[in-house]
Amino acid sequence: MREIELTQGKVALVDDDDFEWLNQWKWHYTKRGYATRTTWDGVYRGKIKMHREIMKLGDFKKDPFEIDHKDRNRLNNCKSNLRICTRGQNEINKPKNKGTSSKYKGVIYDKERNKWRTSLDFNGKAVFMKRFSTEIEAAIAYNEQAITYFGEFANLNVID
Repeated sequence: MREIELTQGKVALVDDDDFEWLNQWKWHYTKRGYATRTTWDGVYRGKIKMHREIMKLGDFKKDPFEIDHKDRNRLNNCKSNLRICTRGQNEINKPKNKGTSSKYKGVIYDKERNKWRTSLDFNGKAVFMKRFSTEIEAAIAYNEQAITYFGEFANLNVID
């Protein structure tokens, strides 16, 4: 594994066999946390994200597929951390929403019933809703259902 220097003092991680090829360009760190480069062909043509370059995917506006960073670190561009996916699969691997009542993804405190409730969305519908006495029980149940519905893309809770 090698590091490619980006702007703003950041670095991107890449496989040894991609380093020389990728290092021919100047890479920039974006506000959204990605490594990108500008493409010129006499005129400005746009930006290319490093992970799309590595996985040989074209322009994101024309290609229906996305690249998921398994560990959710947008600067870890080693091939073992990247996978081609649909937008829906990429959304599944997002972290827990901020500002919720639980520290776990898919778990919410139900004040009316004084219980912890779990739910997950699959194809735009809430498909799993149960209530538990403890937050940890709910987090474990969410993990089990997330694996069932989302497989390798499931973003599981780390239980304390």
